[in-house]
Amino acid sequence: MITQPFKQAVDQKNLNRVKIMLRSSLSNDLTFQSFQEMLMYALNQFPQLIESHDGKQFSNASVWTKTYASEVREDLMDNFSAERIAHLKEVHEYVYAKERHEQLNPTAATTHDTKRTISSTNIASLITTLGVASASILVGVLMDLSIVKLATTTVVASIVIGGTTYYLVKKSK
Repeated sequence: MITQPFKQAVDQKNLNRVKIMLRSSLSNDLTFQSFQEMLMYALNQFPQLIESHDGKQFSNASVWTKTYASEVREDLMDNFSAERIAHLKEVHEYVYAKERHEQLNPTAATTHDTKRTISSTNIASLITTLGVASASILVGVLMDLSIVKLATTTVVASIVIGGTTYYLVKKSK
């Protein structure tokens, strides 16, 4: 997405600011979609943005890490070449494969979040069940019930609450 500040930087022909904003877009959008859109916009008004490659040889995939990707992004400031951009895209596709997949397929991230919610629901049911058990024990002690009645009340209450919560969690899937 092309923001108003980016348009202003291009209109003012502020080369460093445009490079910084393009580079920053790569940290947020690992799919390169925003970067491509911004780059095309900038090149229409700023054709000298892409520089000749400085000849630096790039490392092979055996050393590609998130740190290396960050270093290549930083190198864009000194040499904003088409070769460096292409290399950075390859590095991102390799290093940030999972994150890129989630950005390209938002439903995959939603499924992951649903699993987290279900886990939270299970924890909530456990807390509820423990709360019911504690309340049953407290009521039993206050009413001076025998240990057998107290244990029976606690077990029955826990089974009912646990069963109800289990049913609701399974139904939500």
